[in-house]
Amino acid sequence: MRILLGHTFPDRTDFGSSWIEDWLARLRSAGIEVYPFSLVLDHRRPVIYFNELNFLWRYRDRRLLTMYQTLANTLLEYEVFICFNGANVHPEFVRGLECFTVYGCFDDPESSAKLSKPVAAAFDMAMVGNIAEIDAYRSWGVKNVRWWPLGFRQDDYDSSLTGQGILDGHRDIEVALLCERVTRYRKNRVDQFVRAFPDGAYYGQGWPSGFLPERQRIPLLQRTRIGINIHNSTGPINFRTFYLPANGVMQICDNKSHLGQVFDLGVEAIGYDSIEEAIELTRYYLAHDDERRRIAAAGWKRAISDYNEVACFKKVVDAIKEVKSSINDKECRQETVVVFEENDRFLRRLGIRAILAIWSGLNALVLKMRAVIRKVLSSIFR
Repeated sequence: MRILLGHTFPDRTDFGSSWIEDWLARLRSAGIEVYPFSLVLDHRRPVIYFNELNFLWRYRDRRLLTMYQTLANTLLEYEVFICFNGANVHPEFVRGLECFTVYGCFDDPESSAKLSKPVAAAFDMAMVGNIAEIDAYRSWGVKNVRWWPLGFRQDDYDSSLTGQGILDGHRDIEVALLCERVTRYRKNRVDQFVRAFPDGAYYGQGWPSGFLPERQRIPLLQRTRIGINIHNSTGPINFRTFYLPANGVMQICDNKSHLGQVFDLGVEAIGYDSIEEAIELTRYYLAHDDERRRIAAAGWKRAISDYNEVACFKKVVDAIKEVKSSINDKECRQETVVVFEENDRFLRRLGIRAILAIWSGLNALVLKMRAVIRKVLSSIFR
């Protein structure tokens, strides 16, 4: 099964398109045929939220339609299209595609109203990063919804670490947290936690220590006993959820009920419902190091086996196969064409190439009319 993964990572040195390309290259080496496609229109604003996207679609923006034409042509060689970041793909365009389509999003619920909710139902299936938001997608009319764990990447951990090393090894940093300290809701809880553990290692935007150099991240984690995980809202939905246990750090994480769907609570990770509870739990496990080590080792074992980058993407592949086999492709394609024509008969009849030609001609006509109007006005007010 050949998969095309559309993404909105621009060309830049940190966390850019090369990050995606390297990730997919590793997946291909593991036997998964998945290739990248850039959905970026403007590198200064790589993500276009729905209101603006809908405007560009309705008024036939040349760059958008050109990108869609390229995407449609490329998809002729693929069975599946995944919109990885959930952005820059209009639902009416998706309904016109004959391949199997997958919507991916990792920004719920903060960006649901302007990103995922207006678009997700147009796809054959949604793979949702936030396990707590599965029911929200169903309420939007998305029939096939599955959880897509972020997992951890190859460069997120030290592969030489062993379970025995976690049980026996020495760790000199009691508590660590690598995240921003700007968002007001999280900042209040973070500050309360830091007051209880002022000697912890804290790095990121808004911290006095600033950002931790990337080369120091894994060594720091491998020296850390407890990793606190604090979300802005629902979750868990961040890389910390997976790279903490992958580095032998015992995780104490909020969104306790949903954390229990990711790890075995009390065995592989510890959950909490309030920051006060998190503080008490941290104190307890710092004082009971043998219990901490056992939980850290169990969490490491689970993360390494179930949440590495290949295992996480295989969950997507398995979900696609399951849903795809249950859909009658012929009926699905016929229904898709009807919906597309009802929404935009003119575009369907003429095709995108014709639209681009007409749009170019209209632009030229408008420029000529402006020149004529200028001449007339200048002669009147001379």
